[in-house]
Amino acid sequence: MDTRSVGAGRRTYGSWSLIVVVACCLAGGGGTAESQTGPVSVVDIRPGTTPNSDPFDTFGPDDAIEFRVNFSGPVVVTGNPRLMLRIGERVRSAYLVRVWPSGTTLVFGYFVDASDRDDDGVSIPADALLLNGGSIKDRDGNDADLAHPAVPDDPSLKVNGRLDAVPAITRVDLCCPGETGLNQSLNAYVNFSEPIYVTGAPQLAIQVGSELVNANLHSRDATELGFEYVVQRSARDADGIGVPADALILNGGSIRDSDGNDADLTHDALPDDPRYTVDGSGGGAPTVDFVAFLRSPASQDTYAGDETIFVLLRFTRQVQVTGTPQLAIEVGERTRRADYLPTLRAAQLLAPGNSFHTPREQLRSLYFEYVVQPSDADVDGVSVPADALTLNGGSIRALDDGSDALLSHDGIPDDGRRMVDGSRGDDQAPAVTRFFIEQPVRGVFSGGDTIEVALSFSERVTVTGAPRVALRIGAQTRFATFREEWGSTSLLFEYVVQESDRDDDGLSVAAHAVNLNGGTIRDNAGHAADLDIGYRAFNDNPNYKVDGRLTAVPALPLVGTLALWFALLVGGWRRLGRRN
Repeated sequence: MDTRSVGAGRRTYGSWSLIVVVACCLAGGGGTAESQTGPVSVVDIRPGTTPNSDPFDTFGPDDAIEFRVNFSGPVVVTGNPRLMLRIGERVRSAYLVRVWPSGTTLVFGYFVDASDRDDDGVSIPADALLLNGGSIKDRDGNDADLAHPAVPDDPSLKVNGRLDAVPAITRVDLCCPGETGLNQSLNAYVNFSEPIYVTGAPQLAIQVGSELVNANLHSRDATELGFEYVVQRSARDADGIGVPADALILNGGSIRDSDGNDADLTHDALPDDPRYTVDGSGGGAPTVDFVAFLRSPASQDTYAGDETIFVLLRFTRQVQVTGTPQLAIEVGERTRRADYLPTLRAAQLLAPGNSFHTPREQLRSLYFEYVVQPSDADVDGVSVPADALTLNGGSIRALDDGSDALLSHDGIPDDGRRMVDGSRGDDQAPAVTRFFIEQPVRGVFSGGDTIEVALSFSERVTVTGAPRVALRIGAQTRFATFREEWGSTSLLFEYVVQESDRDDDGLSVAAHAVNLNGGTIRDNAGHAADLDIGYRAFNDNPNYKVDGRLTAVPALPLVGTLALWFALLVGGWRRLGRRN
């Protein structure tokens, strides 16, 4: 069975570690809590998606099918429950992709495989909700009643994994209204009708005043590409920037679907928009333009003792940091200090589906962490007061001209989805929130290249021994071995490509690819981590092709080459002299 990442299907998908502000967009749907006289039970199961391309009653290859399971009251979920779908003659597993903020709705998703076909429409057998080693309980710890009747075939949800649809641009957007100044970023996003695979470095043309500038590829989602242009001193546009028609440039790269079909890159123009003006005449001091909590609590809505709270601050320009700045956060009636994380990479805390952030973006973002203490409690939710950033003897200055950053910023109010109970202790096993493989620089992993695998968890973990991740390369299984802990919640694994390795379709990763290999991965409370990567697994991903025969041999400079031959010559004469 193909278990490709549901996170790669649509932008709405993500993990519970998404930036907390995203959750508010999900409110307003699903089951509603009612007074309970018995256990929480399944109320109904409803489709969460419909086909979005012609024909509009049939899911095609790589389309994501969602179903919402509504309960009679809020539930708490651990592990990776699954929902069984009947597609034609086959039963497929839909993986849990999110829990609605109300706690009464679970959303399950499945990606259509090329072999899937159902002309009558998807159905769901009776009692198809499986715990799969996890649990679904009410907030008092009682097991939920998972029984439900069958959901019949739905002719509006047909499936044909062989539909040969060419990915097309559905939307082009500009980001962040206002005036963009020197060294600040203009961002634009291009959305596609289905998941895409990108090689090389495509660019997007943007009209800035009388100049046409190229924005570089900045981020990738399953169906969306983000582009960034950094404003130069000569850039001016008082009427607002625009995007010409058909402005996406392959620049020697490619944009294709999983079947290898080239994307249709035509699109309408975006006219000049007066909301997006540009003035590169002066930089000005860097200011904070975004503050957010990262990673939801491991137990759905409450941070427990020893759990880490992450906060992001983003500046309008690139900054450099010295010393140890701190950020005040309000935990109940107490003010706590979150410490600056100088070594935490931005990519570690991004939502699944985003494959990278440029170094420039990392230099704009600062991360802070606070570990919950046993005495901490906050029933309204942890918050950040306005102007909570302090230098603490350090400095935050503009990278280009050294001007001091302005530290004022808006606060983040209390939120019941971020409660704190440090006395409760950690009763949740760490779960995988992100699985990511760094793409090859040259489009294919060559002999001697290192395949880096990042595995992120819902909380801090500690490793013993030598865990590893199984990679299916062609007909062989290779193992990326544990290298180091990355930040506080992620692990880094690596495998060096051998000359015999070959996979023209791209490597595969199974749902149970993480192997302890005699070691352990545990949280601070001693709970063994749930290592099932679930819907993040994939088959034959063309972004990860392998050819070990392409080993690159670095050329020696002329001086180095002559020196090498001289050393060999002298060594040879010396050995010859010793023999005589």
